[in-house]
Amino acid sequence: MKKTLMAMLLAFFSITAFAQRQDSDMTPEKRAENQVKTMNEKLNLSEDQQKQIYNLSLARAQKVKELREAQTVDRDQIRASMETFNNEVAKILTVEQQEKYKTMLEDRRGGGGGGSRGPRGRN
Repeated sequence: MKKTLMAMLLAFFSITAFAQRQDSDMTPEKRAENQVKTMNEKLNLSEDQQKQIYNLSLARAQKVKELREAQTVDRDQIRASMETFNNEVAKILTVEQQEKYKTMLEDRRGGGGGGSRGPRGRN
């Protein structure tokens, strides 16, 4: 029983590590393409919006790549980069799209409204 459990855990962590490695090997251009594709599927973007968001996403992905390649990763700068990206995207979207985008972000964050994660983090 213990051997089976250990084998399952090892397989899970191996798959997780492999998936993370694949994601980290993705080029900024591919990240931007994926971002636009996802947003277009959920927000029905116009061609002009797609181009603008691609350019924003590409610039952000390049900056994050540089930050991650630095000797020490500055998570605050990465977080600030995401905030700036979201603010710029909001300027491109219609009011209806902004609401959907806000929902997308909340879903990605696990429905959270900030720092707490799950019921343990709440008082």
